[in-house]
Amino acid sequence: MDAKFSDNVKEIMGKRGLKEADIVDVINTAESSNRKLVKNGINLAKKRIGEVTMYALYNDDGEVQSTYSHRMVLGDPIKTTDEPDLTEWVCKECNETAEVGSADMTYLGVTRTGPAVICPKCNDVWIEEYLAVQTIAAAEGLFEQKKA
Repeated sequence: MDAKFSDNVKEIMGKRGLKEADIVDVINTAESSNRKLVKNGINLAKKRIGEVTMYALYNDDGEVQSTYSHRMVLGDPIKTTDEPDLTEWVCKECNETAEVGSADMTYLGVTRTGPAVICPKCNDVWIEEYLAVQTIAAAEGLFEQKKA
């Protein structure tokens, strides 16, 4: 799939320190492995590259809608309720509707539990954009300050 980047998306990527080649790699990996979430013609792909998990939101024509990342290492999902809180996201590999739950997240040797989107079959863990660019970015900054 040929990824297409609008000027707006390129600007977002620049502000977030993400490279076009890395996002193309994220998309190509998701397309070849089917490890992605899908919702209403939008795909959510992720890949750990070095110390960063990068995400791409893109449509079926390869037009990238947004990109984001975090440095937290995602661990095992944690079931928080007996009743699943379903999202509209579907795991493409398992064809299961994803659930809202929690997962262990580790950064700089500190592990905390945080909200996540989880496939109930393969237990893959995903972080949505609003969480990555707001809450997780702030937490990473606090951990870095404490370590310094």
